[in-house]
Amino acid sequence: MSTLPADIVLDRKIDLLIENGHPLPRWGWPVPAPYNGATGAERIFTWQKNHIAWRAGLMPERSACSVCENRDGEQWHGELYFRPFALMPICRSCHARVHRRFRSPARWSEFLATINADNWAQILLPEQLSREDAIRLSKAPDWLGALTAYSEDRRASL
Repeated sequence: MSTLPADIVLDRKIDLLIENGHPLPRWGWPVPAPYNGATGAERIFTWQKNHIAWRAGLMPERSACSVCENRDGEQWHGELYFRPFALMPICRSCHARVHRRFRSPARWSEFLATINADNWAQILLPEQLSREDAIRLSKAPDWLGALTAYSEDRRASL
């Protein structure tokens, strides 16, 4: 018998809450741009699910920023919106850098040179994932391992 990853268990709990009538929190900002294959509407739904979990006290405690390791992880970053609770604690500054990497790959590369070589952010590519790749990676039990292998394969093929 296999054990489901904790983020999938949490996602199923939130899905059950929603199915049983829990209201979705109101999104009060413009619809965000697509990100790694997820539409703006899908990104909003992920935010809503995260917000429900946060309000219910089901989100894990954030620790130091998982990128720079110098500041508090004030936010969560989800690289794969099809896996809503596969999250990393991240400070605002690093979070902005992660999301801007597609617009400025050179600056992203410069930033990567300032963080630990074994940091998870090192696997993030400067181009977005296709929807198909993002969905496939989201289904892997070890999403971070799958994303790492994908990134290494992409870099090797360049």
